[in-house]
Amino acid sequence: MSVIVAAIMYLSIPALLVFLCQRFPLLDKIGVVVLSFGFGILLSASLDFSVWIDPQSLTNLQTNISEIAIALALPMLVFSIDVRHSLTMAGDTMKSMAVALISVMLISFIGAWLFHGQLNHIWQIAGMSVGAYTGGGPNMAAIKTAIKADQSVFITMTSYDILLSALYLIFVMTLAKPLFSLFLRSFQASETQQSSDKGQNHFSHLADETANSYKVLTQIKTLPQTLQVLLISAGCVGGAVGISALFPPSMSSAVTIIAITSLGLGTSFIPYIRQLANSFQLGMYLILVFCFTMGTMTDTSILTNLNLDLFAYIGFILLGSLVLQAMICKLMDIDTDTFLITSSAAIMSVPFIPVIAGALKNREIIIPGFAAAILGYVIGNYLGIAVAYATRSMLGG
Repeated sequence: MSVIVAAIMYLSIPALLVFLCQRFPLLDKIGVVVLSFGFGILLSASLDFSVWIDPQSLTNLQTNISEIAIALALPMLVFSIDVRHSLTMAGDTMKSMAVALISVMLISFIGAWLFHGQLNHIWQIAGMSVGAYTGGGPNMAAIKTAIKADQSVFITMTSYDILLSALYLIFVMTLAKPLFSLFLRSFQASETQQSSDKGQNHFSHLADETANSYKVLTQIKTLPQTLQVLLISAGCVGGAVGISALFPPSMSSAVTIIAITSLGLGTSFIPYIRQLANSFQLGMYLILVFCFTMGTMTDTSILTNLNLDLFAYIGFILLGSLVLQAMICKLMDIDTDTFLITSSAAIMSVPFIPVIAGALKNREIIIPGFAAAILGYVIGNYLGIAVAYATRSMLGG
């Protein structure tokens, strides 16, 4: 197998998984993101790629594809977001989201202090955790690149994150509302249905978490716009690389990721670019490529030989931030539904907002939930990198 053939495989297999999810609803319920990562792990466990390709060449290819995919995806995911509109979603939702972000950062740092003697690279783990649980998986991947985190630590964290986030989601959708309603007040409608429907237009492209959302990438009529999205994103990455060259080499990775995020965010204020078709979907497809590639790099022994300390640390962040946010929301008189949707906006990702709002039987919180999740995604890289270096400064490497 040549490097070119292997590269085509990494770029095309996620498309095959998307197609299968479109054909089989059961697979779609699992989610194409989880399937991409899981299928990559399956291939890693069942096939020895070194038979067909030089191991070092394969490692270099996997690293390059994963880093390029995440770098290009970051701007695409924010191009179509109306940030100005998102910031107008004020009130209790943004207060609660601010509490959620602070809770994750504080609990991550406390956890780093508690687990300092048990976990190597604890500052990297703390930073990536903040990225994952204030924004999402793309943030964790971006921070991993920014702080040059250990590859095996990142892959292990990704595996544990999938499992623990699934447990968190089940809890929020079932037991959380009855439990937290014991001491948080009930939700009171404050917005009209008309404003909710108007807001839906700003976020409708983010709401579809099914594989059908990728069908737009195959439409010939929007192909020129899709290519423009790719070129503009590449321009953001190139500009970020140029900016990073102005800084010392030790800071280049962090500066590059921050610059990519900032350039993508700034570009989203240009109406023409914000209205280009398929930017979010193309970015999500690159996330699938990233997940599949990282899955093929997984040492499956991390699943059979559980790292209890790392597993416990991630679990501590999820549970600890949830409890701390609930306590502060009680002091601030924030209602149960707003607390849960903002906690989910931080811990999970944008497409899960309608799912969680449906489980809470409250459609009115969908739009504020979108705004909160977008805020977390936009600033997640900044928060994660800041926590990583603050933890390293205080606790050492």
